[in-house]
Amino acid sequence: MKNRFQKLVLVVCIWMLVSSAFAVTNYNVLFIAVDDLRPELNCYGVTNIVSPNIDRLANSGRLFKKHYVAVPTCGASRYAMLTGKRPTTTLDTQNNAFDQLPASEGSNPESFPHLFRRNGWRTVTLGKVSDEPDGFVWNTSAALGGSDRGRISVLRPEMPFSWDEIIFGPEKWGARINPIFNYANGTGRTANVSPAYEVGTNLVDEDYLDGHIAKAAVAKLQEFKQEGTRFMMAVGFLRPHLPFNAPKSYYDLYNPANLPEAFPLNTPTNALAGTASQSSEINNYNHGFYPGDPGVHTDDAYRRRLRHAYYASVSYADAQIGKVLDALDNLGLSENTIVVLWGDNGWCLDDYNLLAKHIVLERGVHCPLIVRVPGMKFPGRAANGIVEAIDIYPTLAKLCGLTPPANINGTSLIPMLNNPDAPGKGWAYSRQINTLNQDSVRTDRWRLIRVGSAYDLYDFQASPYEVDDVSGIFTNEVNEIVTNKLNVQSMRTGTTNYNTWKSAHFSGAELSDTNISGLQADPDGDGVANIFECLSGTNPKNSAEFARLTGMVQNLSNYGLTNNYFAARFTASSLVDDIAFSLDGSANLANWTESSLAFVTNSFLGGGTYEYLFRTTNPIASEPQRFIRLLAEQTP
Repeated sequence: MKNRFQKLVLVVCIWMLVSSAFAVTNYNVLFIAVDDLRPELNCYGVTNIVSPNIDRLANSGRLFKKHYVAVPTCGASRYAMLTGKRPTTTLDTQNNAFDQLPASEGSNPESFPHLFRRNGWRTVTLGKVSDEPDGFVWNTSAALGGSDRGRISVLRPEMPFSWDEIIFGPEKWGARINPIFNYANGTGRTANVSPAYEVGTNLVDEDYLDGHIAKAAVAKLQEFKQEGTRFMMAVGFLRPHLPFNAPKSYYDLYNPANLPEAFPLNTPTNALAGTASQSSEINNYNHGFYPGDPGVHTDDAYRRRLRHAYYASVSYADAQIGKVLDALDNLGLSENTIVVLWGDNGWCLDDYNLLAKHIVLERGVHCPLIVRVPGMKFPGRAANGIVEAIDIYPTLAKLCGLTPPANINGTSLIPMLNNPDAPGKGWAYSRQINTLNQDSVRTDRWRLIRVGSAYDLYDFQASPYEVDDVSGIFTNEVNEIVTNKLNVQSMRTGTTNYNTWKSAHFSGAELSDTNISGLQADPDGDGVANIFECLSGTNPKNSAEFARLTGMVQNLSNYGLTNNYFAARFTASSLVDDIAFSLDGSANLANWTESSLAFVTNSFLGGGTYEYLFRTTNPIASEPQRFIRLLAEQTP
């Protein structure tokens, strides 16, 4: 044989696992919230953004490309995510949404940290996880105002029953409002006086509060490791929320001339009033603070400075996240810790000609979400399906063997963690801040926005962002979304699952006999296990209906690749939600290892056929041939 990869033998070995693909009950959870973080990161395809630590988390986890938050403002977005509930009232859309939590502990947990706490996890929060940077509700006095917003003293935790420990260490910034709007000199924002950005010349990470949050998180992880504590820790970083303050070293990572341009540049054509309006947040800052800054934020040069400052803040936050992830690795906790990284709302950097959030357009509600579970299949592959922030609650609960309450609206993302090609939701719902008079539905193709009884419709096949309202052209689509989606919570139901499939083909004693209905069984004796009959939509009792599994691609010349690459193809008429696959490699059919194969890319070839491209990570010149086996697991 001239080349050991010219002949590849497919060995299909189906394993039926009684347990799920993920071990349950013993996981720790590290939840990381990042304030005002756009999905404008290297791992989301914006390659001139310096975000190496978030990128490596994405490379080892599951990035969700189409993740949408419920409300485009901090407090309300976090309330929906932590409670798993779709916003339905005015208070649900406001930053003080947590005020509606009951004063006494009820039968249902108030949040997913509360669920974990009830079931024996040690729950800890530090930084901005709910709305306030310290997690407390304050007594206020209208007579004070100024930089403290009238705050006098702590009243109670925003989430009274969720946390065993709230780490409150604002360092030199003191308490009250200063921590969130922190400047290097230890002050907070004074409205209309403080600058919108600060270039921290000769400063280090700990000269701003996020550096201290990262340090405290690392210390807490060390404590958990030493004590053997099972934990659910939530860490909330403040940047890149305004003011865009960071040490100068992070500004120096960027050439301002090479930053991504805003898109779209203008308000969508024929947009309904109020759907693309400038919020007042930027007006709380002095626009003439640094030499050369104009007195108004409408100046193009000034807006470019803000763009530079925002990206410096993103890289600063990324560095702090890296410290926490490094500690998790160095302490050996990564092997048993689920990590979630979540952005609470978007931000416009001249997009739609806005410096703002608080809009239900794509830039306002499309946010990063990355989930990493130890031992997950195909790490580093992004999921394309639509998901919502309210889905995080049931996902974490079920991964850890907990039962979420029936009154939440989210849907578990575990099938998409097992298989990134699993379908997402049919649509995502978002509601505008402070009003019940504006909301939005995002499907794969469309975004519908309602204002009163009027509607806008935007076509994402025409543009990746809202450019032209086409509601007058696609009236049937408007009516369908309004009738069937606007007031209906979308559920991530998938197409089918193995238990549903086998119930349609087997009955009675057959269902309880794994020799007949198990994944690895072959009741019609055609040499194809039930799992592939299920994937192909063929009858497991009829050998004339043959499952369409094609095996290995023999010739990779079309790829222009070296010969240690190969591809596996399978054809499926239905995508089964609760099946996860992995590939093992062997040189001798006796010793198998998953690590010998590395995923490269995948593609949909049409006609129900999926192709997965792999490469060998330990090629041996003397090997005469290479074998692979496809492993299948049934998951929860």
